[in-house]
Amino acid sequence: MPAPNRSLLFYIAIGLIQGLTVLGLIALRSHDVWLGFGLSMGLCIAVAVAGVNLQLLGRLRGQRGAGWLVLAVTLLVSAVGAKVFSDNNRMGFIQQSWCLAAVALVYIFAAFILAWPNREGLRPRYQDLFKHAWNNVFIVLLALLLTGLFWLLVWLCSGLFQMVGITQVKDAVTSPTFLWLVLPVVFSLGMRMGRENEKVIGLLRGVLLTLCRFLLPLSALIALVFTLTLPFTGLQPVWDTGYSTTLLLVLAGINLFLVNGVFQDGQQGQVYAAPLKRLVEASLLCTPVLVGLAAYASWLRIDQYGLTPSRILAALLVTVMVLHALAAVWAVAASRRGWLHTLQVSNPWIALLSAVLVVAYYTPLLDPYALSAKSQVQRLLDGRTEVADFDASYLYWGLGEPGREVFTHLEAQLEGDELLDEAGREQLRKKIAQVHKPYEPEQHGPKIEWLGTPEPGGEAFDQMVLTISQCGGKGCLLWGVDMDGDGRNEVLMIPRHVYASRMFLFAAEGGWHQVGTYWGDMQNTDEVVRLIKEGKLKPVTPKYKTLQLDSVDLNFNLER
Repeated sequence: MPAPNRSLLFYIAIGLIQGLTVLGLIALRSHDVWLGFGLSMGLCIAVAVAGVNLQLLGRLRGQRGAGWLVLAVTLLVSAVGAKVFSDNNRMGFIQQSWCLAAVALVYIFAAFILAWPNREGLRPRYQDLFKHAWNNVFIVLLALLLTGLFWLLVWLCSGLFQMVGITQVKDAVTSPTFLWLVLPVVFSLGMRMGRENEKVIGLLRGVLLTLCRFLLPLSALIALVFTLTLPFTGLQPVWDTGYSTTLLLVLAGINLFLVNGVFQDGQQGQVYAAPLKRLVEASLLCTPVLVGLAAYASWLRIDQYGLTPSRILAALLVTVMVLHALAAVWAVAASRRGWLHTLQVSNPWIALLSAVLVVAYYTPLLDPYALSAKSQVQRLLDGRTEVADFDASYLYWGLGEPGREVFTHLEAQLEGDELLDEAGREQLRKKIAQVHKPYEPEQHGPKIEWLGTPEPGGEAFDQMVLTISQCGGKGCLLWGVDMDGDGRNEVLMIPRHVYASRMFLFAAEGGWHQVGTYWGDMQNTDEVVRLIKEGKLKPVTPKYKTLQLDSVDLNFNLER
């Protein structure tokens, strides 16, 4: 019997270690042994980062210190993650954005780690960085695809057995033990398939790069024409959009992405005819203009409203894009030695600087909450923010512990007469008192109002299921009106929510119950309410009678 493949056992072991780590934390929690959310997340991040890097390295994990780099990156990313999640005050933007930032960090570091064993001196070769940066994406996607297909088959199996009354299969495959032991192993095996089938991954990479070569001229033309149009249209329409920074950065980012997809490792030779090369170079010369406008738009926002964590992160992103734009101009200017050949120098350094900025943002090196809190209060003291516009609640609740410290200091300053004028201090005291006011939960439930005199027994509408489902938010109006001419009023329920397009008719026959629905092409029912109040909405008798078949009325639609 042949011995098990050592590579296969290696990948299975990684998946099992990852799954057992999560199961162990779950077991500790169930026995009231809690390591803390931050430490638990740090351990999960550590096994994920180390596992993915070791899976990508494969047989290279023991060569020229690559394993030590994996350890260093694992400790760095997991430590920052543990810090981010251990701060109970940071349950919003910082933690949510860290999930994407961690993926970006691992992506950048993984390319350098994989290129490290074949480096020349202390500098990885750009050809290796390019290959691994693109290959890693397809390897991970292949592993995710395998895991997803595996889960679909397992789900189908459990559904089939449940259909014939055997529910034990579904209970087994949906248990935490199965999920956290089997799925990480399947993902790990998917990473092995991608790692050891380089021809398939290379083919997929080639397809994407071919698409880049096809799309780059169009992207370059759009960037060039848009930039040349700005002197004629002016910049005011750009500022008026409210999302100019995003659009400009997306345009510049797509253009740079496609340029790198065509440039590849710099060894492609003749990729375009001379006119298309000049078009691409012209678009790259426009990139500083686009990114500069985005930077100015971002600065305007900060100058108007001050710093916030999201604006600081946007400023860091703009900084990275500015560096890419300047590097693109340098590549065009130095193309005599080879078309855009200096990208081989600038791209790795900008990638490493991006990683440094990400780490700084989520550590005390660049604490976005502290910077934002100081900015918001300083604007208040300088008079750039009016007291009426100052958001004391955001300072206290939205900016974590640094925000509360600044809030407390600001509250203490109000005891004297050095801060603002008397009217401003009094207004600010009211805002601070509002923050300290005990939380009163919002009252939820149906809201109904009668148009005119309530009908006898109308209190029954308060407890109806339809009232509860339709009369939240803006509520409903109830209108008593005789709809069948028998001298007794029915009740028309008119929902007032924005998307309402139906009204419900109730009759008092042994208690109020729904007898029909009116619907039409209405965006909302406010117009109906207005007509009722003005007495312009009245019941009418149809021009044509309906037909009854076996005690069932046939529906009739009048042709217009």
